[in-house]
Amino acid sequence: MSGLTNIIEIINTKTAEKEKEILKEAEAHKTQKLKDAQTKAKQATASITSKAEIEANAEVSRYEASAKLKAKYQLLEAKEALIKDVLSSAQKHLEELVKKKAYERILERLIVDAATALEEPELEIVVPKGHASNIELKSVEAAIAKATGQKTKLSISKEDVRAVGGAIVRNKDSTRWVDNTFEARLERLDGEIRDTISTTLFETKEKKE
Repeated sequence: MSGLTNIIEIINTKTAEKEKEILKEAEAHKTQKLKDAQTKAKQATASITSKAEIEANAEVSRYEASAKLKAKYQLLEAKEALIKDVLSSAQKHLEELVKKKAYERILERLIVDAATALEEPELEIVVPKGHASNIELKSVEAAIAKATGQKTKLSISKEDVRAVGGAIVRNKDSTRWVDNTFEARLERLDGEIRDTISTTLFETKEKKE
């Protein structure tokens, strides 16, 4: 019996040692798994935090860009309103100008400029209704001859043009013409006029600031 008892004790001892070894391995496995889980949790948290931060920064950037764009448009609208005010004032000035003696000289210069560009021996002048009295044909012909070095015969058309002031100058068969009415010149020079107004109104102010 003693031999059997020894064998049983040995088996029990081995079993107990094995149990301890298994428990130890299980505990180690559990600890490692817990560490892994904690690491993954930290990584996930960091990822979530980082993602949230990125999204927040992107949202702020979008807001800032939108605010800057809105401010830019508001500034452009304000500048455009000022430019329109100046153009409107210029239009009113032109409307008043045609009632003054100085308009005769201006009208003559506009006709001479047009005639010089056309270089035709005979030209016809079309002016707004009631403006023909502001033209001294002999004086204008002399001014054209001085500018071009050749004689040009002028006549005033029975037609009239709807304009504040200025004139259309054309050849006899109306195949070539220059529109030097105030409206046409303002339209042609619109970009240049706007640049001049913008420079005068805004660049000086910006330099002072």
